[in-house]
Amino acid sequence: MHNKPPEPDLDQLRVAFNRARHAASLTFEQLAERSGVSRQTLINLSQGRHYGDLKTWLKLSATFGIGLDELVRPVWVDPSDERPSDPRQQGRG
Repeated sequence: MHNKPPEPDLDQLRVAFNRARHAASLTFEQLAERSGVSRQTLINLSQGRHYGDLKTWLKLSATFGIGLDELVRPVWVDPSDERPSDPRQQGRG
């Protein structure tokens, strides 16, 4: 029997984006130039105004030099323990 994966907390994309941008020490302008994602889109992501699309997140992960799964891992945080949970591990024991 298969268990449904947990619901991702997409509001955490803002957190993931801001952590990665600060870790890379990039301004919005620098990140826009390097990633090809518009500065306004980057600002909207950082403020949680929208979640972006897969293409945007793939460009960002490549620019930051990290895998997409690592970049967006905060969406899987379990609020009860504040640790990222791996949805692939759900139902395993």
